[in-house]
Amino acid sequence: METKVKAKEKRYILEGRAPLSFLLQARDMPTSRLLYFDEKKGKNRSLRYSKNQQSPFVDEQDENVVLEPIVFEDGILTVPANNPVLQKFLEIHPLNGDVFKEWDPAAEAEAYVKYENLVLDAQIKAREISVEKKISIINIFLGKDASTWEKSEITRAIMNIAKSQPDDFLDALDNPDTDIEDLAIRSMKDGYVSQRNNGRDFHYNLKDNKKRMFSVPFEDDPVKCYVSWLKSPEGYEFYQYLDKHIEE
Repeated sequence: METKVKAKEKRYILEGRAPLSFLLQARDMPTSRLLYFDEKKGKNRSLRYSKNQQSPFVDEQDENVVLEPIVFEDGILTVPANNPVLQKFLEIHPLNGDVFKEWDPAAEAEAYVKYENLVLDAQIKAREISVEKKISIINIFLGKDASTWEKSEITRAIMNIAKSQPDDFLDALDNPDTDIEDLAIRSMKDGYVSQRNNGRDFHYNLKDNKKRMFSVPFEDDPVKCYVSWLKSPEGYEFYQYLDKHIEE
């Protein structure tokens, strides 16, 4: 014996900023098609909402069609349980998921909790990473060299990044390029390399090696160029050297 699902009131909300009033297209027209691809029938079917019909499909409606506008007021449309046809029509409407969606308070609450936990995880990680890595992250996200900042300024900036962009922040921590950039910044700070010609030329700054490593193209970011060079075959040996000596 099949158990019938109890009908319930449903609420739909517009995505993004909601106008005071929004009129949703309610029927298929030659100049503005409103179609649903029926996988069982293998074809597109015309849609039309009529309050006195039992189906949202034109090919299942009779000639006594009573059209009624579908209007979102202040971004919200509430459909009572006794109007299953409109609920079905909205469920299969081509704009469902793009222009509007069904409001699910439980899912919304779950998403909120998930996001807040993500922010918390990001902020905990932000407190645990080294100052050098914080500087590297700030450079990546803000495009600023924080090596001369006060510790409190660095902490504030990294916490703001973790709070406003938790997903990207955590991804950056797991990205190998972030570790290379961290190492690059630390090697510059610790004097393993020197910059000449207004910072455009990078040179080794080792006891027996002061040779030029590479030149930074005009308007390119020196740190990012340095990271790219360390990842290249030409710079990989020096990267291994830095990885060993800076860790020590």
